[in-house]
Amino acid sequence: MKHIAIVVPEFPIASETFIVTEIQALAKAGHKVTVFCFIKRELDITLPANVSVIDINSASNRGVSTFVAKRPFAIAKALICAQHQHAITTKSLLLYGAKLAYLASQHHCAHFHCHFLHCSLAYTLVAARWLDISTSSVGHGHDVYVNNDDIQFKLSACDFSIAICQDMVETFQRLGAKHTHLLHSGVDVSRFITHSAPKNKQLELLFVGHLVEKKGIVYALQALALIAENQRPHLDIVGQGPSQKQLYNLIKKLKLKASVRLLGYRSPHWIGQEGSNYDCFVAPFCPSEDGDSETEPMVLKEAMAMGLPVITSDVMGCSEIVTKDTGYIVAPRDVIALKLAIESFMQCQNNVREQMRVLARQRVEQYFNAQIQARRLSHLIEGTRIK
Repeated sequence: MKHIAIVVPEFPIASETFIVTEIQALAKAGHKVTVFCFIKRELDITLPANVSVIDINSASNRGVSTFVAKRPFAIAKALICAQHQHAITTKSLLLYGAKLAYLASQHHCAHFHCHFLHCSLAYTLVAARWLDISTSSVGHGHDVYVNNDDIQFKLSACDFSIAICQDMVETFQRLGAKHTHLLHSGVDVSRFITHSAPKNKQLELLFVGHLVEKKGIVYALQALALIAENQRPHLDIVGQGPSQKQLYNLIKKLKLKASVRLLGYRSPHWIGQEGSNYDCFVAPFCPSEDGDSETEPMVLKEAMAMGLPVITSDVMGCSEIVTKDTGYIVAPRDVIALKLAIESFMQCQNNVREQMRVLARQRVEQYFNAQIQARRLSHLIEGTRIK
């Protein structure tokens, strides 16, 4: 099986659990995997013993020079690929493309699989021309709809592209992608404990994520403030980010300190173990002012893997995850609709909530299982041909 080089801008990132999950699943499927990144961060994560993480900047100048000198006929291909892209200078594309290609050749990689379509893919495509190996890419949202320089060329230059929701499939097809495949990001269901609905005195809601505008947490707070205090659910907000101070001030302003807690960072292990003790997951996503938006949010699938019903917004990909049997979908920024969804769940009989928990877990196991998705990705990678 092909040795896969997974290329990402930074690694590891706490909010990008889907990449670690994919690496683990591909390794379990039988692939050797090496991760290449432009910024290597220190974060306590668990990777298979034979998976290496390589900082592209670690490539020695002497090694890269020797690598380039031995491939005079590849220079033209790399140069043409670089000149088709305009967001990054040709000099930078050739330099870092050569560094990535050199390191990938040292590790005997046979396929580049690149997450995000901005800078990381720009360099990966040039590296693939140096080595003459196949390339695939995965779009995630901001890189497709906001920071999407040279996207048409990039999609046409990949052997195949992965879209993580149906809306993205249609976008890729409009942009002329060569081969587009719908492949939802998968969840390692073994990481998440699920059990019967807890017997909480008041409804316990959970949010997990990076605290930024597009998560829409302010609308959850506004919705809770509209519910009578003696009936109001509790909400735990897990995560850190730029909006943290704003949320603290809003909690104070709306007099929600008795109902809402900002818990800060919690480890994936904590979330996997404690998440199922909540009654419901709330994630009222919305587009941010710059147009950035969630795209098929992994956190919804992780919540459902814990057996949690979900209340979320109708942003890209959410309706492919959450069904009427497993939760509620409301319009973004619609505080009244969000309040009504929370109250509707509050009024559900215990047996209905229990059934929602069971169906949520089953849906993830059937449609978003990381191991099944990895086998599909493996099949696509093994089927690609060297140009």
